[in-house]
Amino acid sequence: MSNRTIYAIIAVVALAAIGGFYLMLRGDGDAPSVTATKDGKPAGGGFTGSGHGPATSPNQPSLTAPAAGSDSRELPDKVKEYAANGAIIRDHRTGSHAPIELDPNAAPPNERKLQPTLTKAIADKVRDVMHECVANLPANVKGERPRLEGTINIAIKDKVVSVNKTALAVKDVTGDAAEATRTCIEQKSMAVTQAAGDEKDLASYDINLSFVLI
Repeated sequence: MSNRTIYAIIAVVALAAIGGFYLMLRGDGDAPSVTATKDGKPAGGGFTGSGHGPATSPNQPSLTAPAAGSDSRELPDKVKEYAANGAIIRDHRTGSHAPIELDPNAAPPNERKLQPTLTKAIADKVRDVMHECVANLPANVKGERPRLEGTINIAIKDKVVSVNKTALAVKDVTGDAAEATRTCIEQKSMAVTQAAGDEKDLASYDINLSFVLI
C-alpha cells in the first residue's frame, strides 16, 4: 500500500471522528423536551429549563388560599342581639339556642369602684355571720350544694362602712330551715360595720356574694 493511500485513510478516519464529536456537542442528550404553545410558552405538563423534575410537583403544597366556605367546619351564624332585663345581649354562639336569661335581681354595676381589700373584708364579715346562723342547722335539710347567694348594699359615712340593705337567698336547703337561715343571716348582716380607710363618703354600693353554706 502506498503512502498516498495510507494518508487518505487517516484523513477519512479523522474527518469521521471530528464529525462524530461535533454531533455529540450538538445532541440534546438527556435534556428534557419542551413543547411550545402559540405564544412561545411551555405547554402544560412538560418540563421547563434543564432540571430533572416537573415544574410543579404533584406533592408540592398549593399556596392558593381555599375558596370561601370550603372549610369543613361550620361557619358561625350571624351574631344575635336582643334585650334582657334592660341589658343588650350579643350572642355569638353557633346553632340554635334559647336566649340568655339574666337574674332580674342582680345589682347594676357600680359607677365607683372600692378597693378590693375593703369589699373582701365586708364580705368576710357576712360569711362569719352565715357560719353563726348555720351552726345548728340539721344536716338532713341540706342538699348536695347548699349556698348563700345575693347582694348587700353598703354606705360609707365618716370613714365607716355600714350595711343599708340585703337581698340574699339560701339555696338547696329544704323546709322552713331555708327561710329561717336567710332571715338570721340578713338580720345579723345589718349590724356589720367596717373601717373604710381613706375612702370618701358613698351613699350606695352593691357587693355580690356567693358562699357555700357551711
